[in-house]
Amino acid sequence: MSRRFSTQKDLRVEEEDLVPGRVLWLPMKEDLPARAVRRAHGKGAVEEGIYNHPVVVISRPGNESQTIHFHIITSFQGKRLHEIYSKSNEFHASRRSWYLPISPSPEHPDVTSKKTRKRFPTLDLASGAILRWDSYVNLRHIYGIEWSHLRPYSNPDTPERLVFRFDRESTVRLLAKGKTLTNYEPGQQYSRHTQPRARPSLARVETAKAEQPRNDAAEEAPEHEPRSPKSDTDSMSVVSSEYSALSPILQSDFGIATKADRQRTSRPPKVPPDRKESRWVFVRRILWCLLKWPLALEMLAVARTRSSNNAARYQVR
Repeated sequence: MSRRFSTQKDLRVEEEDLVPGRVLWLPMKEDLPARAVRRAHGKGAVEEGIYNHPVVVISRPGNESQTIHFHIITSFQGKRLHEIYSKSNEFHASRRSWYLPISPSPEHPDVTSKKTRKRFPTLDLASGAILRWDSYVNLRHIYGIEWSHLRPYSNPDTPERLVFRFDRESTVRLLAKGKTLTNYEPGQQYSRHTQPRARPSLARVETAKAEQPRNDAAEEAPEHEPRSPKSDTDSMSVVSSEYSALSPILQSDFGIATKADRQRTSRPPKVPPDRKESRWVFVRRILWCLLKWPLALEMLAVARTRSSNNAARYQVR
């Protein structure tokens, strides 16, 4: 069901909006509770200029279901990145490295080759969407806020478009560049999917069956397998696909076996040898010793004879 309201203040963020790469709107400071925005990574005060700007979601922590982490998107009030930091000194070069342009903005000013283009890629929005102004993502600062305080982003030039998000490749590049720059990693993410219920142990099942009257056996309900997330609603499937494409952190929600489950069961012990067969083996060994014993005695006698002959020859000499 589409959401259509007269003003941006009437719009509300919904659960399916809270995926990495989604563009939302951070209202003005006076429209937010005190200290609604905090730093989610790093130190320092929250900058005053971040309010009333679009933001891009980069994380929804698993232990804070009502919180999202985000980067600020800025248009520099219509200026270009190379106009804000135009010098070639180390300070301006460092500041320029904090930003990635969003198409159709001009390329990053430090792109001079294919190698530097990989280092400073231009990000693309999915399905051909564009922001109202040429804009850049500030990767240096990572903030957190309760997502209910945010609003969906809208572009008056394209009022029919309700969803603004970066495509998969751009989202991956954005997260990778942010990690390189700040060492920030999203970590375990929140999932709306309920964990599959564990099956009762065999001992408990047998005990329950023993306690039930026999005439109630026909009334037993069949045991159901844990549901796959694919069987949930469409909106939940969208959330899971967005998360699973970006990171391995939700694999547990899809019922993937744990390390203990993956270990192979030990081989059954070998069958003890047949007693009759072992007796015949023992008899064979005895017979072999008896047959070899005369030959050994004969060889010993020959050796003694040779030894005595050699001693006699030595004395004659």
